[in-house]
Amino acid sequence: MIMSLASGMAAAQDTLTWASRISLGLAWLLFFLGFFVVIRWLWRKWHESRPSIHAGPPDPSWNSRPRPGQIWWADVPFSDGSGSKVRPCLVIRTHERAIEVLKITSQDKSGRRDCVAIPTKGWDKRSRKNSWLDLGQTYLLFDDAVGNIAGSCDAMTWSAVTRRHRTGWVYV
Repeated sequence: MIMSLASGMAAAQDTLTWASRISLGLAWLLFFLGFFVVIRWLWRKWHESRPSIHAGPPDPSWNSRPRPGQIWWADVPFSDGSGSKVRPCLVIRTHERAIEVLKITSQDKSGRRDCVAIPTKGWDKRSRKNSWLDLGQTYLLFDDAVGNIAGSCDAMTWSAVTRRHRTGWVYV
């Protein structure tokens, strides 16, 4: 009788251990599923509120803004932060109140891999030689730093730009 009682208790203990293992496994599964759902929800919320780049402007009111692919005269800061200079620049992204540009310089940059020649004939009639477009650093310029339109970028240079940078209209 004592033996059957002991074996009955051992069987109950094995059953309890088996049931607790299943419960613990289910608890972990629910925890990870819940964690995944929360992370996915946070990711979507973050992406919904974040501006993204689009192929065209959000509405006709943006049509007067500098367009990606256009060259504008603007006050572009020096890369070392020591000042700025009014120079031609290529618009690569247009925001609601700012533009992102690549600077154009007349100084020979043929030895640099992050610069490409940009024909000036179409937008600077005074120029006797091509200029250089610096593909390495973008500059965010607010509207008050932007002057007049100079012209448009040629297709070959624009192709080099789009291989290296995302271009377009930035809005939510």
